[in-house]
Amino acid sequence: MEKLTFSQFNQKACRLHKEEDGLYRRLARHFGLADSALWILYVLEASQGPVTQAELCGYLSLSKQTVNSGLKQLEQEGYIQLTGGPGRKKFLRLTARGNDLAAHTVRPVLEAEERAFLGLTEAERAGLLALERKYLLLLLQESEEIFQHSQEE
Repeated sequence: MEKLTFSQFNQKACRLHKEEDGLYRRLARHFGLADSALWILYVLEASQGPVTQAELCGYLSLSKQTVNSGLKQLEQEGYIQLTGGPGRKKFLRLTARGNDLAAHTVRPVLEAEERAFLGLTEAERAGLLALERKYLLLLLQESEEIFQHSQEE
């Protein structure tokens, strides 16, 4: 087996990420949704309960502005509602209409993801997560050097 260089790894990993992003973008278009709307519905459906806007931004790794525009659209169309919580917290919930939309959009996506997950052996599932975690930890360690240096240098 030929040794994989970093450049080859980087190109292949980027291609895989783009293909995965493209798949979800295609699914959003298939359902007539903006990408952000699909992801908001996805998180609300997957969490099976209310979430705050801050939690939503954290789950999605999207800017507050991007999430906000998706939320406004979904709220105006009657798919989600914001309800008050303790303090200034506002919780996002699917409405009955939102549950109907989720039933024919994100639920089939979650079911497809689960079937793909079940196509992996137990060892592959654990190995995939372990390798992702290890790579992230190594990358975080290597990034510390970058954070230690001033931008002005």
